[in-house]
Amino acid sequence: MSISSQPSTGRWSSLLFRLGLSLYGVILGAASLWLLLAELPRTSVTALPTSRDTAAAAALRRDDALWSARVGQLRGELWAESSFTFADLEWAASAPANLLDDAKNSAARAVRLAPTNSSVWLLLADLASRYRWEAPKPIETIKMAYYSGPHEGTLIPLRLMMSARLDDATDPEFERLFRSDVETVLTSRPSLRPALVSAYGQGTPSARHLIQDVASQIDSAFAQGLPSGSTR
Repeated sequence: MSISSQPSTGRWSSLLFRLGLSLYGVILGAASLWLLLAELPRTSVTALPTSRDTAAAAALRRDDALWSARVGQLRGELWAESSFTFADLEWAASAPANLLDDAKNSAARAVRLAPTNSSVWLLLADLASRYRWEAPKPIETIKMAYYSGPHEGTLIPLRLMMSARLDDATDPEFERLFRSDVETVLTSRPSLRPALVSAYGQGTPSARHLIQDVASQIDSAFAQGLPSGSTR
């Protein structure tokens, strides 16, 4: 009885093995197709635009970036690239509600899936402040921008400008982070001093006071050269 059952057992084992291989092949093929569909329209907008012209150029690739992100779904870097195509809203006087919703959704998904991307936190903070969103809170998102990329030199000018423009600069934690950026510029990044002057000119009274206070302790000549009037 046991001898006659051996061929049957062997056939079942072979069949299960072939089914397993087939299933693995289907899963592998589906994963490959998923990756390919997300990559085909993928854009070259991999960094946050920091000027009006680069933001306008990035906006032209918005549809492709959104397609890639929606197909990729769980890929945080695709949602980050999608959110960067909405950077032109930082220079817009107003925007349609549906466009703002798409911008918020892209950025929110990006920071949820890739929370270490400082650029997206920075964009989200600026849009939240500019368009008066109830959530997320600008002060909380810009703190995340500081924590997730404290040494990203390319982001310091934009981070200074946004920090200086925030209406609520009375948060002790935020003040410490903002002060640290100002100190960094004055002590070790002299090429960014023009950005600090620009942030000072655009800043709230409390932000201007903070910059003035730090500058007077580190470089009194620089502090005395700061403009006396606001250009806000």
